Amino acid sequence: MRKINEILYSEQEVDVMLIQPYFLMRLLQQDQNEIVKDYWDSMNNNEPLGDLPNEPNHGLFSLAASVKRAGYTVDLLDFHALDRVLRENENRMIEKKDIEDSIKKKKAKIFGISSITVASQNALRIASIIKKYHPDAIVMLGGMHPTLFGKELMKNPNVDVVIRGEGNQTLIELIKAEGKINKLREIKGISFKDENGDIIDTPKKSCNHIDADDLPYPEYDLICEESLPLMPRVFSVKGCPFSCAFCSCNAFYNTSYDDYTVCYRDPKKVVDEIEYLYNKYRMEFYCFGDLTFMSNKKIGHEICKELIKRNLGHVKWWCQTTVGRLNADDLKLMKQAGCAQVGMGVENSSQDALDKMGKPVKFDKAEEQCKLIREAGISPITYWIIGLAEESFESANKLIDRICYFIENKLTDLSHIGVPVPYPGSPLFEDPKSFGLEILHTDFSRYWMNSDELGYSKPAIRTIHLSQDHIYALWKYALMCAAEKYKKRYK
Repeated sequence: MRKINEILYSEQEVDVMLIQPYFLMRLLQQDQNEIVKDYWDSMNNNEPLGDLPNEPNHGLFSLAASVKRAGYTVDLLDFHALDRVLRENENRMIEKKDIEDSIKKKKAKIFGISSITVASQNALRIASIIKKYHPDAIVMLGGMHPTLFGKELMKNPNVDVVIRGEGNQTLIELIKAEGKINKLREIKGISFKDENGDIIDTPKKSCNHIDADDLPYPEYDLICEESLPLMPRVFSVKGCPFSCAFCSCNAFYNTSYDDYTVCYRDPKKVVDEIEYLYNKYRMEFYCFGDLTFMSNKKIGHEICKELIKRNLGHVKWWCQTTVGRLNADDLKLMKQAGCAQVGMGVENSSQDALDKMGKPVKFDKAEEQCKLIREAGISPITYWIIGLAEESFESANKLIDRICYFIENKLTDLSHIGVPVPYPGSPLFEDPKSFGLEILHTDFSRYWMNSDELGYSKPAIRTIHLSQDHIYALWKYALMCAAEKYKKRYK
């Protein structure tokens, strides 16, 4: 493993330079809202094991592995990791000069930037720096946000290509195309500019065009030492069987000519990957990236049994699932296989709100589910959203009472309390009125879920009954109430 400065400031030339933008809010930890700080401090006795803001972008390491297997050279710049290092060691945030000092030393045919929604403006800033120092290089954007908002991003003069959907195969085709327009027209699943500067969208690829079991394992040798210990994210399924209104997953995989289907991996191949990662990196913990672990019970059981069979049950793991999905037998098997923590979206205390949002959850089953998880010796984590559907002052207070009840009764060890975010591609973004909401702006740099220490802002929505300020105030009140309950519990 290399130190981050060795990676960022060394002079090198590769075929592809992959880039992770910085995305933490522009605020140092000591300057953050006192309510938020107090809330996260109240849970120090129970740290979340997965779904953390310092988790690396696993998709970039997967792309790097595909590029390497195809016979090309590749490296990875993680400006998010640099931002964290600067915050911890120098008490400052990443600046334009830090990025320029790194990029001007690099040479690559393609600079590929992966972007989540809240980091999309940062991605464009990085693209402008690349073009300043490497005007002839191809600047490519990919990931969830570029896939779903690519046409707008392509209007930026510093963006040459957007990959829409999974990029492992498409990136190799882009390398071979060498920027030639006639060859770009033949690549499915991209947007690019033709000779006249017009934006061309080729047909999106089927979500089944890649066999997930045939992909090389992520190239974690490229990770920087400052991002250790390594916390791999392993997927047993591609996509999600559900269609929650605030999620963009289905839109990411959908095509205009192919119905969306959930693609499950071979359970033995999943465990092959875990075994490989453990033997090579000796990681003590990993995450399952499935949005609903055990969405297919047969496959979930086979994975757990295979982990036990190969004596990998001592390696702890985290997963998330849907309320009501797991029974006592499932959880007993998961515990034996190494499961240490399960996260679930309880979301709300109103069944009407859950139904309207397409959440396949019965809110009165959440308590029973958390008890089963606890009885199995696994730590339960719950996710909640203030401001769903036609949220009112009364319903929000009932939800806050519900959150406190779960904390008091040890039904949750840690709570992520957030607000709705109308992510591009989600039903909420496409038709907010049908969900009782109004979108107030599209400043994506403020599209925070408010469920991380350094990622929160006033919500981008309002309900019929609550303004943006009302929801923000109720969210902070929920943190205050939850913090008091955690302090009493862990005193």
